[in-house]
Amino acid sequence: MEPGDNLDLALAAAQANAEWGWNGLYRNLAPSVTGYLRAQGAAEPEDLAADVFLQAVKAVKRFEGNGTAFRSWIFCIAHNKLIDDSRYRRRRPVEPVAEPAEDSAAPVGVEEQVLNHLSADRVKELLNRLTVDQRDVLLLRIMGGLTVDEVARTLGKNSPAVKALQRRGLACLKRELSAQTVSV
Repeated sequence: MEPGDNLDLALAAAQANAEWGWNGLYRNLAPSVTGYLRAQGAAEPEDLAADVFLQAVKAVKRFEGNGTAFRSWIFCIAHNKLIDDSRYRRRRPVEPVAEPAEDSAAPVGVEEQVLNHLSADRVKELLNRLTVDQRDVLLLRIMGGLTVDEVARTLGKNSPAVKALQRRGLACLKRELSAQTVSV
């Protein structure tokens, strides 16, 4: 195991300005932060995730807590950045530009492209059937790996409300998936 694989150790190193500490924190947290932002419908999830970590770099000296608290703090920053970005984009809409064709070393087959696209669309469709609060809770719990108490602090809610939102959100997803399985 590399030193950056332990969040507590990586956090202490990052607070001491050790590059390997930031590498470890980023390697451990960036994929789930980016996934959370993507699942929430961020227009540019990778850019927004970079902004999250940039803000963390600027404020890490003032952070007090362990690696688990840092994970929660990062997702709190991500959630707030998502809200800010959404407000900004509503005030200043952008015309979408066609994505340039990517040159990849390993070409992906048409079947795989279609399945990946359908899977992503399916997940988005299911998430859009949830209320905003249910979606926030489920994504922070699943993508972020946060506890109920950490989600409550991140969203400014109490723990029983988070538990209820999680229960209702999962029940809604179960109903949707059951209805579609029966109709197939």
